[in-house]
Amino acid sequence: MRRIVVTSIQKKLLTKLIHASTNPQRIVLRCGIVLDYAALHNQSAISRNRHIDRNTVDHWIVRWHAAQQRLLEAEAAYEAGEISETLYAKEIEVALADAPRPGAPATFSDSQKKQILAVASEEPEKEGVPITHWTHSSLAEYVRHKGIVQSISPAHLGRFLKEGSTQTSSE
Repeated sequence: MRRIVVTSIQKKLLTKLIHASTNPQRIVLRCGIVLDYAALHNQSAISRNRHIDRNTVDHWIVRWHAAQQRLLEAEAAYEAGEISETLYAKEIEVALADAPRPGAPATFSDSQKKQILAVASEEPEKEGVPITHWTHSSLAEYVRHKGIVQSISPAHLGRFLKEGSTQTSSE
């Protein structure tokens, strides 16, 4: 049986997280699992009472156990007045948050992004292109022609520029 530590301050903050009307139900459930386990030390009883799989209970107990040292350090900082209660509660939420999921690798390197933004911020005429304003299509064609990227669609380029806060004329 895995032992976890839930301090009185953590219990208070977990209870606050449970009762906060804006918290997602997954966080509320996970806080409840931790509090229940600290009181009962029985995963099977918690899974029956909460109508969830025992593996779910085990998963969140393991995650809490793995985060204990970090949480105790955050609690010491809270007690020393170095961080606020809100920041300490955020640390607890991070411990109970979904793990990052892998995604597709980045499409463009930072260097390519910088080069695209640099070209987009210049007037096309300075780049030797006989137009007065970049469109997404003309810019995509130009950065492909220059070898900055192997391929990029005008729509993707438009989204990228929007993220980069660079303005081009709409198509």
